[in-house]
Amino acid sequence: MPFAVWITGLPGSGKSTIAKGLIKILKSQKIKFEYLSMDKLREKIVKDPTYASKERDLAYKKLTQIGIKKIKQNKNIIFDATAHKRKYRNYARKKIKNFVEVYIRCPLKICIERESKRKQGLVTADLYKKALERKNKGTKYKGLGKVIGIDVPYEENKKTEIIINSNKIGPNKAAQKIIIFLKNKNLI
Repeated sequence: MPFAVWITGLPGSGKSTIAKGLIKILKSQKIKFEYLSMDKLREKIVKDPTYASKERDLAYKKLTQIGIKKIKQNKNIIFDATAHKRKYRNYARKKIKNFVEVYIRCPLKICIERESKRKQGLVTADLYKKALERKNKGTKYKGLGKVIGIDVPYEENKKTEIIINSNKIGPNKAAQKIIIFLKNKNLI
C-alpha cells in the first residue's frame, strides 16, 4: 500500500535537507518513491508566481492532486512543501490513505539565519531579510510575495504524526526518525 510523507515547516526550517536525507535512505533500501517539491513545481503550476493567497490555494491543490494521481499509480510520494495552511495538508490527508505529516519545527530566528545563506535559485535569496525590510521600511522587492512567518502565519496541525525540532537534531537523525515511523506503521 503506497504512502505519502508531507514534509512541512517554515522556509529555512530544513525541509529540503531532511527530505534529501530521507531520499538517500529510501534509495539505499531500494524503496521506490516520487519526490514532489513545491519549489520545483510552482512555476509549472503557476506561471510568474505572485504568492497571492488564491494562487497558493491553487498551487497546493494542484500539488496534492499530482500526489493523489501518483498514489493511485501505486507510487510512494514525498511532498517537500511549506503548505502553511492546515487546510492544504488536511486536504491531502483526506484523499490519501497512508498519509504522514512531518512538521519541521524551527525558531524563526534560526530560519532567518539559514535562509540568509541561500543562494538565488528557485526561491528568492534573503527572503526573510527582504520581507522584514518591506515590513519595517516599506522597501519594495519585485516578485516577493507574502512571506510565511513574517507576513503570513504558519498553522500547526494537531494531527501531525511526526514533529522534528530541526534546531535540536540534525537532518540525518531527522530522516531516520521518519524511516522508523514508516517501519513501525508497516508502510515500508
